[in-house]
Amino acid sequence: MTPGEASAPGRAWNAGGPLVLVGPSGAGKTTIAKRLVRSRPTQFVLSVSATTRAPRAGERNGREYQFVSQSEFEAMIEGRWLAEWARVHGCYYGTPLRNLTADRCGGRTPVLDIDVQGARQVAERVQGAIQVFVLPPGPEQWLRRLTRRGTETPEEIARRLRTSLAELDAAASFERVVVNRELDQAVADVLAAAGSAIAGSAVAAAVKSLCRRLRDGARTEIVRLQTATAAAPASGAGT
Repeated sequence: MTPGEASAPGRAWNAGGPLVLVGPSGAGKTTIAKRLVRSRPTQFVLSVSATTRAPRAGERNGREYQFVSQSEFEAMIEGRWLAEWARVHGCYYGTPLRNLTADRCGGRTPVLDIDVQGARQVAERVQGAIQVFVLPPGPEQWLRRLTRRGTETPEEIARRLRTSLAELDAAASFERVVVNRELDQAVADVLAAAGSAIAGSAVAAAVKSLCRRLRDGARTEIVRLQTATAAAPASGAGT
């Protein structure tokens, strides 16, 4: 598909498996997933991931995440109760298999918002999964999205960017890619991509070029954050 291609407003959804949104932190895949479910509540339902990280301000158990202890999560791994799981930024994240059952979804398509590691596991374990890789439109917009949340320290943002470098390397291996320039258009593009064939060579080349720019921007920002963090104690030493 071509980035920017929209689906018709009344397009029917007939996917046989979950819709998996993949991409680096700050690409906007969570926002796209929520808008997709809110705009088509009879067709889609959010899959709420389990995690061992602590809730952020305003987050509620069972809404943003299912917050569990490390021992509870490891029991789910041992019991093979997860469709996918990974340890990211020092915490466990995963999708309980029960989230994907017909009884839990009520005939709707579950929408997963996960990382590259998880997407690969879902592709192996869940039949009919459709995966769409979400990219930010450029490094400037991407970095603004990451920093404006105000919920993470510079060290945490730098860690997310380092993880994103490897995820951007994987983007070219995905058959369906959407560039998130504007939310409503991105939702339409996800629906179009999910129903499309493999992207052509011209689109693949554009994706590779964008990923190069994103990687360059991430590396520059990591250096800036590291420099600012190292300088912070020295600047207050004389006070």
